[in-house]
Amino acid sequence: MSKFTRRDFLRTGIAGSVLLSTGLRGSASAPSVAITAGPRRARNVILLVSDGMSLGTLTMTERYLRRFENRGTHWLGMYKKYPNVRRALMDTCSANALVTDSAAAASAWGCGHKVKNGALNQTPDGRLHKPILRLAAEAGIGTALVTTARLTHATPAGFGASIESRVDEGDIAIQYLDARYDVLLGGGVRFFDSEKRNDERDLLIEYSNNGYSVLRNREELLASNGGRLLGVFDDDHLPYAIDRKADAALKESIPSLSEMARAAIARMAGHPGGFLMQIEGSGVDYAAHANDIGALIHEMIDFDDAVGAALEFAAGRDDTLVIVTTDHGNSNPGLNGTGGSFDSRGGSYGDTQKCFDRLGDFCRSNRWVRSKISKKSSPAQIRNRVKTATGIELLDDEIELLMRALKKDPAPREGYRVRNRATITLGQLMANYTSIGWTGIAHTSDHVELSAIGPGSEPVCGLMQNTELFGVMAGALGLSRSGKQAAAA
Repeated sequence: MSKFTRRDFLRTGIAGSVLLSTGLRGSASAPSVAITAGPRRARNVILLVSDGMSLGTLTMTERYLRRFENRGTHWLGMYKKYPNVRRALMDTCSANALVTDSAAAASAWGCGHKVKNGALNQTPDGRLHKPILRLAAEAGIGTALVTTARLTHATPAGFGASIESRVDEGDIAIQYLDARYDVLLGGGVRFFDSEKRNDERDLLIEYSNNGYSVLRNREELLASNGGRLLGVFDDDHLPYAIDRKADAALKESIPSLSEMARAAIARMAGHPGGFLMQIEGSGVDYAAHANDIGALIHEMIDFDDAVGAALEFAAGRDDTLVIVTTDHGNSNPGLNGTGGSFDSRGGSYGDTQKCFDRLGDFCRSNRWVRSKISKKSSPAQIRNRVKTATGIELLDDEIELLMRALKKDPAPREGYRVRNRATITLGQLMANYTSIGWTGIAHTSDHVELSAIGPGSEPVCGLMQNTELFGVMAGALGLSRSGKQAAAA
């Protein structure tokens, strides 16, 4: 009999965990959730996604708002304000990995199937599935995608497109037009502009010719009324909220996520068929990848203000399901105790609040710091740039570490090599002053927070698969996979 080694155990254990979590048995393309069209219970469904949000991000945002704005988050406030709110933990793994990417995660609730990382609503057997936003559009329900990412990026695309690879964003922009979604607000104009598209198609004109008002800045968004909307407010992803707030020109030209959310909700509120909308705060994910605590907190506040807009719309109504979640965790940031260890007299961690409160001086992102320094920068230039952004004056040895990172010095600077890029090194240095640590710079396999309130929220409980969220939304709207809609009760 052959020996079963520890390596064999780890290999089969991981594979078994993926299969168990995905609900797949035998066929990797089997659906992990089934739906049956029934009486419609919700006229409107709003899904809000804080992309890449670990639980520590939500916790620290709550702390930040309590300490600096004398209020809490709208998200956690739901648990006190609404006794009928539903809450669950959600498993996020994809069809081929314990750690999902955003495309596979968004596809799970987009079509109710587990897909491989990188795919959009394409199961491992090669079949493409209509995403829920397309099903809703075909059933006469209003449709909207709102994001601080490129409109064609993984999370909005997982809700509204079907394609083999998430990188084919030019084709995703065409799919949105073919589906005639009602409201599209975000970034990524380069996938619509003829001068930047590989095929030179002018989708901005094509959208306009198909009845869309094409919006390019905040003023045009706030002044818009009537008809379908295509709002593309940046060539790429929208700037970080922390940088937008500190730059008068950006603040004037780029709308916040809550402004886009309010505009989309106002536009869709009168739709005769009700509406299905996804709202994504994508910058939470990017800031976590960069270990950028200032950007992270302000991106989360920007997202939470959109949660407030959705809850405000749903308040006093009995026809709107609001779901708040994330697609996966990222880097697991958290506030660590500092200033001494616990002793028998009860004294411990006396400097923790002082460290956390330094976040109140952060006014720029690490990306902004990095954009103005290089391997040729002097120590004084680096010190001044960091102090302007954070209020923190780095020590000489910390500046030396950052300069080595800027020069891409191959010598090890930290035990965990992936943290040796300049922006990541800066993020790690900030932990000396904020006491906020990170486990890495990438997505995690953690279960994530899922909250829901309103008609159709009843299935949200316990530990759920991300694929089950498709069934929750489809069931609430009375949708079937054929795109047909059950009659309202």
